[in-house]
Amino acid sequence: MAITKRPKACHGSTTSMTRRRFLATTGAAVGTAGMAWLAERKPPAYAQERELTALALSLFAPPGDARFGELMQEFAKQAGCKARFDTIAVVQVPPKLAAEATQQAGHDIVNVWEAYGYLHRENLEPLDDVMEPINSKFKFFAGPKECFQIDGHWKAAPWYWLAFPQNVYERHWRDAKLEFPKTWAELHAAGKVLKKNGHPIGIQISHSTDANAFWQACLWCYGAKVFEADSKTVALNAPKTKEFLDFAVALYNDCMTSEVLSWDDAGNNRFILSGKGSWTINPPSIYLAAARDKLPIAKELNHLPCLGGPAGRHNTTYNHGLGLWKFSKNKELAKEFLKFFYAEGKFDSWVTAAGGFCMSPLEKFADNDVWKKDPKLAMLPGEGPFIHSSGWPGKPTQYVAAFDAQFVLPDMIAKVIAGETPQKAIEWAEATTQRIVRETK
Repeated sequence: MAITKRPKACHGSTTSMTRRRFLATTGAAVGTAGMAWLAERKPPAYAQERELTALALSLFAPPGDARFGELMQEFAKQAGCKARFDTIAVVQVPPKLAAEATQQAGHDIVNVWEAYGYLHRENLEPLDDVMEPINSKFKFFAGPKECFQIDGHWKAAPWYWLAFPQNVYERHWRDAKLEFPKTWAELHAAGKVLKKNGHPIGIQISHSTDANAFWQACLWCYGAKVFEADSKTVALNAPKTKEFLDFAVALYNDCMTSEVLSWDDAGNNRFILSGKGSWTINPPSIYLAAARDKLPIAKELNHLPCLGGPAGRHNTTYNHGLGLWKFSKNKELAKEFLKFFYAEGKFDSWVTAAGGFCMSPLEKFADNDVWKKDPKLAMLPGEGPFIHSSGWPGKPTQYVAAFDAQFVLPDMIAKVIAGETPQKAIEWAEATTQRIVRETK
């Protein structure tokens, strides 16, 4: 659904992947070094000490993390408790959540995004009593509601959404005498010239959250989709998917370097900041980092609206939320913190601290000056009307979470790059996704 004016276990089985099996399998990726207490099934010390804990991905805008931590400490002082805010790399969050859900122990408040709210819905505490008053007062946009109103209840508090504009290194385009692209086809034509000039473009084709997001946007622009509107019928084996796949592989071969096949989520950031790259898709963190560190390159970086294709202009996002585990020992304390955080003067101070990286899910705070005072950020709120949640035209269900966790979309592209025929790669992706639907409960 476009963000318009807006912006326990399951039954066991010997043949299917239940949610418990999926979470346990994913959780194994966390490793055991820092999880010994989970293996012993002993609650951490903070559970007895009235310490409110929160876990989130580490923002690519560090001042935003710092401000959230400060707000937790402000609340703790008022509430007479302790507070701890832990951040980890984005790719570490899903397996960490899986481990906590499987072991029924961990943090109180956790960062979920897009389909992960559906995946963990049975372990998330309903937040209707907290969110309905906030929604009535400040009004959440439609996209965050779609992600976090699950089974008739608020299962997470919308926290922020991300705009994914084009990121351009303007000097490389000027030197090549190229116009900025408005469509994927125009990007392909320009990218050939830019690569020949020694300044290729780049999008991750790897096991990274960026790869899932950015290629999904391109998929939609070519009229293809992963699921039908019913959110469970797999729609990959279609002529439009082959059209998308042919384009994606041509874009890689003609305009990129092999580096994109091994990039993590910061790979395209480093690519642009090195001065080599001429274009990528990303939130504004590349520019914000350069401006914060007073790098000369900052003056050459800019943002452009999302691209269009034969099926129109479409872009993706990650709607991020704050969920509360049902097994938390501090549920009432956590709810009080959420009320504290979503207050005027608190929430908007956090949006400001994030520097424009985190877009507001609340209409009240969507007109923050952070996007007005810098012309290079001014276009970001305008991306809202073109954004869909993961799994569009369906909802961001648990099937989408598993699809993304297994990196099916970037792997389909990589298979063709490695020499497999497009049709075989599509059939592999279709079969993998059908298995996901069968086995993920």
